[in-house]
Amino acid sequence: MAPLSIEFGATPRERLEPLGLRLPTLTGTCQLDAGSSFEPPCFIQARIDQPTLLEVGAFTSVSGGQIGKVKIGRYCAIAPDVRIGAHEHPTHWLTCSRVAYYPVVHDWDRFSRPDGYETIRQTQHEFTASCPLTTLGPDVWIGQGAFIKAGVTLGAGAVVAARSVVIKDVPPYAIVAGMPASIKKYRFDERIIARLLEVNWWRYSLYDCYDLPFDKPAQALDQIEERVAAGTLKPYCPRPLTAVDLQQLFAAHA
Repeated sequence: MAPLSIEFGATPRERLEPLGLRLPTLTGTCQLDAGSSFEPPCFIQARIDQPTLLEVGAFTSVSGGQIGKVKIGRYCAIAPDVRIGAHEHPTHWLTCSRVAYYPVVHDWDRFSRPDGYETIRQTQHEFTASCPLTTLGPDVWIGQGAFIKAGVTLGAGAVVAARSVVIKDVPPYAIVAGMPASIKKYRFDERIIARLLEVNWWRYSLYDCYDLPFDKPAQALDQIEERVAAGTLKPYCPRPLTAVDLQQLFAAHA
């Protein structure tokens, strides 16, 4: 989708927090892909690439770093200094430079060809693999300073150790570490992992079942299944706020 320009202003907090969104790095004029959405409540303190697609699930906290073109599931915890969605370069082209496929970089085309930069922009070469979509499943934890290559998928419950460099997909509930990151172990045995993926506990608000024994996963899953079957635990279904919603919200207060 096309990017939308959103005028957040200098103090957007007073309008966003009542809606369950804490987005302290989005101030002034920002550009988000029209397909972007934020499911409340969520917290994002990272620097956000612009323009970019950003989808964030409820109860997710991003405590710093820089992110772009990423879908993040519910209940994720991302530590400071994490980088997600860095742009790739065409190593198989004549040059790796962005000049070859993004001539407007730093406005160099206008400086170099003031009489022909418009033609250059119309005939620029497309590099579609520049920044593929990165996907984080629910309950993913990424430690401080980790690098997640653009286009990678981290499965539900995956854990990335601090300072790791992730260059390929990570299976659900795997714990990875290193440069490049490799699987060190899994959080649970195969039976528990299968149950976690079947129950999809992240569909619910943990605040609606806070008496669960969170430190005993098997027992917690038993109780979730019992409450769902009895109709006493319902899926958490808040209305996500889209980029269009945010644009309209701040336009109304301009």
